Amino acid sequence: MAYRRIALTGGIASGKSTVAGMFSRLGAIVLDADKAARDAVEPGSPCWRALRELLGPLYFHPDGELKRRELRNRIIDDQDCRSRVNAILHPAIMSAMEDEFRRIKQVDPGRVVLFDIPLLFEAGFADRFDTIILVYTPPEIQIQRLMRRDGLTREEAEATLTMQLPIDSKKVRCQIIIDNSLGMDETALQVNAAWEKITREEAGVGKGTPSSKQNPDPQSRGPER
Repeated sequence: MAYRRIALTGGIASGKSTVAGMFSRLGAIVLDADKAARDAVEPGSPCWRALRELLGPLYFHPDGELKRRELRNRIIDDQDCRSRVNAILHPAIMSAMEDEFRRIKQVDPGRVVLFDIPLLFEAGFADRFDTIILVYTPPEIQIQRLMRRDGLTREEAEATLTMQLPIDSKKVRCQIIIDNSLGMDETALQVNAAWEKITREEAGVGKGTPSSKQNPDPQSRGPER
């Protein structure tokens, strides 16, 4: 049976983790790409070995742990390195999430499962999903949040944003948009409305309506109005 695939994405410091938590409390299982990425670079893993060969020992602690901040600084400035790192990590992350998705659906076919993937579009995974939920925050708010949260200068925060596609360019490819700049109460209302929509769609699949992504369609769709 082909199950619907639902992605949750958003720019850095958009509040996506907050929204993911809201969906989780409503009953969704959220598969976290950031956790899958951490698991993928565990010392001794295939991705870890590939990164060590690419980057050299200076980007690893004595115990083998990846120096994530140093790597982030490197890939901000070095686009070729960023592409090579992504080519190592992205397929492994998606494979692990797909495996977990299948395990969940085998046990509980009706459960709503969200793939929480920050770099959904950048990694080229958008066409795998039937529904994409975008957590939207204006770029200036993203910059301010990054400066407060991570202790970055404005220049560093702006450079970090350049590693992702502009948030406004993603909006036209998403079916559900949650504006997280209007306050928590408004965000919660939008999440509840999105939950009602996706649970209706999930129920339709359970009654025999096929997923449109049984064989991923390379054509992207515009948002539902």
